[in-house]
This record gives sequence, C-alpha cells and structure tokens, in this order.
Amino acid sequence: MSIVQGYTSSEEESDASNQSVVVEPPAKKLKTFAGSFQTLPIDDSTFENSRHNESRKISKEAKKLAKQLKNKRYKNGKSTDPWSHNSTDDEQQPVLEPVNEPEPTEPVDTDPTFEPTSEYVGSQEFDYQGRTYMTIPKHLTDPQPSTERFVPKKVIHTFPGHAKGVNRLQFFPNSGHLLLSCGNDNLIKLWCIASTNPVSAPYELLRVFRGHELAVRDVKFNGTGDKFLSCGYDKRVHLWDTQSGRVLRTVVVDAMPNVVLFNPNDEDEFVVGLTNSKIVHYKMSGISYRTPIQTYDHHQGGIIDLVNLASCEEDGDRKGSGALFISSSEDKTVRFWKWQVNIPEKVITDPSQHSLPSIKPHPNANYIAAQSMDNSVKVVHSYGKFKWYKKKVFRGHNVAGYGIEIGFSPDGKILMSGDSKGYAYFWDWKSCKLVTKLKVSEKMVKCIVFHPRESSKVAVAGASGEIYYCD
Repeated sequence: MSIVQGYTSSEEESDASNQSVVVEPPAKKLKTFAGSFQTLPIDDSTFENSRHNESRKISKEAKKLAKQLKNKRYKNGKSTDPWSHNSTDDEQQPVLEPVNEPEPTEPVDTDPTFEPTSEYVGSQEFDYQGRTYMTIPKHLTDPQPSTERFVPKKVIHTFPGHAKGVNRLQFFPNSGHLLLSCGNDNLIKLWCIASTNPVSAPYELLRVFRGHELAVRDVKFNGTGDKFLSCGYDKRVHLWDTQSGRVLRTVVVDAMPNVVLFNPNDEDEFVVGLTNSKIVHYKMSGISYRTPIQTYDHHQGGIIDLVNLASCEEDGDRKGSGALFISSSEDKTVRFWKWQVNIPEKVITDPSQHSLPSIKPHPNANYIAAQSMDNSVKVVHSYGKFKWYKKKVFRGHNVAGYGIEIGFSPDGKILMSGDSKGYAYFWDWKSCKLVTKLKVSEKMVKCIVFHPRESSKVAVAGASGEIYYCD
C-alpha cells in the first residue's frame, strides 16, 4: 500500500495508469508531532472555499479603504455625493471629527419690501395758528401777475441739494413757494423758497422723503400740489401726500421708469414711461390699482419724456380731438396720444432726426420745443400736421450725449436750457437770439425751471448736486 492516502492496492494503480492522467489539486504539507511532514490532498470544494475567502477578504479591505477615502473627502467638504457618508455595512466605520453644519433656517428674501418713510427736518412744523408749510403766503395768493419776465443775472442762493446729482426740479404749482427735488442719493427733498412763508425760514429744507432704494428719476406735482408722484430705478412708483409725507399708493412696474405724468383731466390717473419702450397707464382708485388700465406700446426704444399738450385748445384742425399727451423715445420719434387710446394720433419722425430727451409745449402759442442731441433746440407746430418749424432753431449750447432739460418762462418769451459745461442758456423766443448764458457750475446742468410767479427767478441743478437759485 502506498503511503499516500487514497491509493489502496496495486490493481487500482494499474487501472489508474490505463486511464488519462488526472491533475490533483496542490497538496498541503502538514507538520506532525514527530516533526515529519505529511502531504494531504485538498479537494475541489476546499480549494474553491479558500479562493472565495481570499477574494472576500480583499473585497472587504478595498471597501474599507474606499469608505475611508469617501469619509475623508466628506470631512473636507469636497464630496457632493449624498450617499458618500452612508453605509449599510455592519463593520465599524472610522471615527471622524464632527462637522459643524449650519442649522437649516427660513429662506431669506433678498429683496425685502422697502418701507417708505418721511421726516420733517424744518425748524417749525406748525405756527401758532396751526398752519403748515403748505399754507401759501398771502402775496402769492393774488391772481397771476401779468408782469414781463426777464433773464436772471446771478446766483442768489445755493441749496445743498443731493450728494450724487439732481435729476429733477419742480416748483409748487401756481405759487412756487416750495421747491421739490430728487436725486441719485435715493432721496426726495422739499425746500422752502418764499421769504414770507408763515412757518418756515427762507431757503430752509422742510421735509425728506425716503421711499426708493435706488436713484429717484422723476417727481411730479398734481394740479393742486397736495400730492406728487415719484419714480425710481428700483421699479417703484409712489404717490405721496405732500404735507404728511405718507405714501398713499405704490405701484411696481416691469422695467425701470424714466418719467411720470398726471392726467390733467382726472388726476386719479397717471402714466409712466419705461425703459422697455412701453407707457403704462394706472388708475389709483379701486382695488386693482396695481394693474394698468392701458398700455401704449408703439415705441421701439425707451421712453425719455412725457408731457401734456398745454396748447391743446379746441380750435382749427384740433377741434373736438380731446386732450393729448406727448411721448419722446430713444427711437428718435415723438408720438401724440389720446388718453386711454393705444393708437398714436400723430408720429413725428425723420431719418435725419436725433434723439429728443426733453420736450416742452409753449405756454401761450401752438408750438412745441424739443431738445435735440445735435446741440440745438427745434420747434414743431402743435396743430394740424405737426410739422417742424424750420425757421425757429436755437443754438449755442452743448448737450450732445446728455439728457438735458429745456423750459419756458411763464409768459413764453424766454426759452432756456442747461448745458454740459455748467451754463444756463437763455434765448429770446421771438428772435431766436441768445440773450445770456449764466455760469453756475463746473459740471453739467441738467434741470432748469422758471419760478411761476417771480419775474426773473430760476432754479438750476445738475451733476454737481447743488441747487442754484438765480435772479
């Protein structure tokens, strides 16, 4: 008998030699107690189990290493895999330092509603009779004087104005005892002008209105002055109470507004000119006042000016046509609209026409003056076919590239304009000749308005931020 286990007789050896050679699994040497080695055969199942155990051990080590790497990446904050830190395996995970994660909080509104406020900063809000700054001085309550207007000769007072520049000025309607201003410092300010105001000292800052988060582009009094509109680059339009400083209504528009305008026939309505080439029409009474009642969308560029057609007497070709307002746009056209009708009654356009950033109807005659970007002021007839009046062109100032305002004296005899070099220009309307130019600043003069009662007083402001009161 062979000493190798599994062979029992010589016959079996001969039978095995006649058959094909069978390769046995490798034998394992076992050490006996006597120090000799004994070789034992390993069957197929034992060999397979050994390979399985070895591969399983390698797999566990690989998984363990992979989990350690994932935990390390998770700890460093570089893993975005939501399952990278989770494990369903029973083996113990390596202990990691706790990661200080912020607790979940409520989502924060990045554009919270801005709460408008107003502050009276004058020396005395009420006098002994309970009157406020809204009370018109007695000498300004008389009927409108018919005195002739003259050009100013010097600056008699300088208001601090607005730190980053002034965008609009407007006197209180009819009396002019108050001056409203807005600027790039996000503020609206109300100034005292009349020296005989029963409450305030002359040239005093009376009230500051804080209602916009960005620069205030335009302000506009209504016919009586007890309310005014403001619009800013924060896409908000506010209706203010002039005396109390309260916001009566707020409308949020779709694009940045450039200009606002009351409907003179119904001051519960107003229009807003937007940079997206649309003019939106709102009515403040009713629950749905935030929804426009009309949209005028025939322009192809941003709206830069809106005015009522002051010389809209019902005569000649215009009889029965109703009130109109005029819009000027960056598309270099001027359009005339009936209120609440989205079809322009007339369009003024020409291939050689420049952009017209400011338009003003003549107070007494049927003409409209328009500031042109070719350093001139041109005139158009405000009746019939609305043709350009080529004989009336005013030149001498420099306005190319700037949205500089023009204006008329109350009697219509003087046309005035700002200038990019700090001058205020004054022309005679009849002869188109330059009467005088007044140096008020080293920076651009953008706003210029004539006092409604005084014979030669003008308020001027611009990029310097100061407001110059001239006489």
